Amino acid sequence: MEQEFHWKCHGEAEAALEVGLENSLNLWLKEFSKRLEKETSTRLLDWLSYLTLAEPPPGYVEEAKGVFYHPGAHLPRVVLGNKPHLGLVVEDISLFLSQNRLTAKIEGTPLSPLRTAELPGFTVIERRGTRELKPIQETPEQLLKHLLWKEKFKSRDRTLPPEQLIPLALEMGRDLGAGRAASIVLEVEREFWEGRNRAGQIQKRRQDNLGMGWANNDHHTFRSSRKHFAALVQFFEALGFNVRERFYAGEEAGWGAQIMEQKEAFLVLFLDVDLAPHEIVSDFAHTPLPEKEELGTIGLWCALHGDSIQESGMHHLEAQFLFDQLRHDLTQEGVEMMAPFSNFDFLKQAFTKGEHWKVSSERLQKLLQEGKITEQQAHKFEKDGALGSHLENLQRREGYKGFNQKNVSSIIKRTDPRGQA
Repeated sequence: MEQEFHWKCHGEAEAALEVGLENSLNLWLKEFSKRLEKETSTRLLDWLSYLTLAEPPPGYVEEAKGVFYHPGAHLPRVVLGNKPHLGLVVEDISLFLSQNRLTAKIEGTPLSPLRTAELPGFTVIERRGTRELKPIQETPEQLLKHLLWKEKFKSRDRTLPPEQLIPLALEMGRDLGAGRAASIVLEVEREFWEGRNRAGQIQKRRQDNLGMGWANNDHHTFRSSRKHFAALVQFFEALGFNVRERFYAGEEAGWGAQIMEQKEAFLVLFLDVDLAPHEIVSDFAHTPLPEKEELGTIGLWCALHGDSIQESGMHHLEAQFLFDQLRHDLTQEGVEMMAPFSNFDFLKQAFTKGEHWKVSSERLQKLLQEGKITEQQAHKFEKDGALGSHLENLQRREGYKGFNQKNVSSIIKRTDPRGQA
């Protein structure tokens, strides 16, 4: 892994934030923090946009006057000040106010990059692709642009490959700004994924009951065929995403991933693809990958369902939770978890058991004719469907920003549709 992305734990910084947060809570926030844990299986710290402190914790550097961030950690920003205050990020301020029986003036025009509502001890923040902290006023024409672009991307022909979506992304970025365009694209893709994922529907309902939405998302995972992978990367680069670390779990794994980050929009992607052992040494994100005779886990999933940016939608959404609490609470809702594939103090990860999706007879016949699956597998897929999508349960501690390179291969193998056939 590149030295620049050799992520470490920053326990001292997180501890300073925890103390500052505890000292910032008024009676309403203390009760709300308890409700978050009980009703959504999340902790308040993971919903913060910023925390006001008298001085920045260790490792923080200045981003703007009086605003600090930690470049090597997954932690909220710090705003310098002597009065306790915090910024709570949600997807929809009006939903938050309604669900919590609160009244406050919403600053910033609807669907603008940043809207806020001031309440005793905290500010509610609705953010779409910006690092700004002050509300933004826009014209009705800009609001209409936002709505039309979301509708255009949402109603696109999902058989179009990423090569044909790149001009659309570039035009959207020019019209709205790359951060806002990226925010719209991933909002649309979350909605599409949620429509096919029961665990996502249940957890979204739990979080919407407190008016939070998916503002605790950690990253969005897209699977791609080798044929379209370089174009998929280029599509997201057109939306302002930059490549971060390459991810590869060993020569035997048969797959890899390119992690991408849109810093302006606070969004992270995990792009999965089948890889041969020698390809990890190359810049596989920008090098066209030739077709392979055999399909790995990622390639077969795409062949059965379609690439994520096309017919299938995302493989999973990963959000930040209280790991054990979410496992318990979703079990009560009839949603089971797979065994954890990360179980460190600083990083815990597990998938919900996957959705089974129907596979078209046309796709099965093509795979059979090409010798990519057996008759037995084709019969099983036709009868029972094949593994589709998941929700991922993630818990970070000590500001750890990376992922588990080693054990993730085991979970990739466990999501191979052939393991079910």
